[in-house]
Amino acid sequence: MRRFQRPTHALLRSICCPLALLLLTMPLQAGDLDSTIERIISHTNLQGGKAAVHIADLDTNKEIADYNADTPMVPASNMKLLTSGAAAMILGEQFAFRTEIQIDDSTTPPTLIIKGAGDPALGDPDLFGDDETGLTLDGLFDQVAEALKSKGITIINEVIADDRIFDRNFVHPNWPIDQLNRWYCAEVGGLNLHTNIINLYPIPVSPGSTPRATMSPDVPWFDLQIRAKTVARGQDTTWIARPVPENSFTLRGNVRYKTEKDVAIHNPPQFAASLFANALHSRGITVHDEDSLPEKHARLVTDAESFEHARSIAVITTPLADVLRRTNTNSYNLYAESLIKRIGHEMTSDPGSWENGASVLRMMLSEKLGADAASSTVVDDGSGMSRDNRVTPRTFTSWLSMLSRNENWQVFEDSLATAGTGTLEKRFRDKKLTSEIHAKSGYLNNTYTLSGILIHPTTGRRVAFSILLNDIPSGAASRNAKPLHEEIVMAIDEWMSETAQAYGG
Repeated sequence: MRRFQRPTHALLRSICCPLALLLLTMPLQAGDLDSTIERIISHTNLQGGKAAVHIADLDTNKEIADYNADTPMVPASNMKLLTSGAAAMILGEQFAFRTEIQIDDSTTPPTLIIKGAGDPALGDPDLFGDDETGLTLDGLFDQVAEALKSKGITIINEVIADDRIFDRNFVHPNWPIDQLNRWYCAEVGGLNLHTNIINLYPIPVSPGSTPRATMSPDVPWFDLQIRAKTVARGQDTTWIARPVPENSFTLRGNVRYKTEKDVAIHNPPQFAASLFANALHSRGITVHDEDSLPEKHARLVTDAESFEHARSIAVITTPLADVLRRTNTNSYNLYAESLIKRIGHEMTSDPGSWENGASVLRMMLSEKLGADAASSTVVDDGSGMSRDNRVTPRTFTSWLSMLSRNENWQVFEDSLATAGTGTLEKRFRDKKLTSEIHAKSGYLNNTYTLSGILIHPTTGRRVAFSILLNDIPSGAASRNAKPLHEEIVMAIDEWMSETAQAYGG
């Protein structure tokens, strides 16, 4: 089974800038932009919050503007630029995650093994459209069931999740404990399925009564308690509580409408194996025997197990381009964390972990950018959910400049959001940019970040920027953060257009 890989298109760029004129005009214009950035920040009410900015020519890494550019800052989701860039270089644009479905005939009946590759996209309902047969979760189960039946297998002994490509530290220790039930804090496993979340749909009934609820995918073995009530007026306030670490859920609040509520599950590989067992059983593949619950015969592999006689009956692949795009355009944390663990595994051959993934990333910073960049950077996770990450704006622009000279740059650039897409869908609506923007936004409480590149349509000139805001109080100051980002980007864009005119572009 193969997944559809969306095509990417390289931008055609031409540079028509007389070198002599460039050398004469650059110093004055760079200084002007420096003072412009300082003026924008000083005239913005951040109520004591911190700002750090760096702007550089992407192709030469020559500094254009600097405002506290060497101050280590909490990067929020801008951390994904480091993680995804490292993954693009280490794995390469032709890389694909390969999840294998295997049968071990040495047992009677045979055993089904799902050999995970750390793929965060397996069964992701938002990655592919429902019309793409074989790529949805139900389509995946249908094809595996048919593959078994085509080989005359209608009964299996058990389903084993082989998740050993990653460690079993599913939750990062520095993620907020009170948010571990949220989709953006989904646990990370060597085998992931349906982005390790359940979609729960509360259904209102008569006012004052207990609502009903359905789940997708259906997991009847999970404990679901409904402590909510149906209301005829007022706000819908439903939410789902989940004890840590359990797969027990409680629906609370007031239900007025049928809505979708997402909740993260515990132990992704076990979840995936149980889902496979239940789904195959419902498709005519008996798991263990007719009288037992199929999910009772799904388990995790042990360290000592080997499957010398196992043979592959199906392979599900996800191109790296799709994973990078979901990481950066949509800012999906599970994807970024799977990437940092995967590069850790790729470089060490040990189970991928936050520790070896961070070590690989620090090594790359040292090798590619130098000791100063490595020593000023704290790599705690891959997505930026941890508040212990620290990166300077200069490191971000230098990283982007270095990546732009790498052979895998295009797959990385194509993964970034553009104005009106992904996390930039509602950005730059009132401010029309002349240049094309490819960027990554970031947000945590009191933290607002935006880093990326601008490409001028006439000259093809490329400028990297990083704007990091920390310790911004809630209220008026927080409402000023995104407009500040956009005003600085507009200033860079105007500077690029003025420079282009000076070049005669």
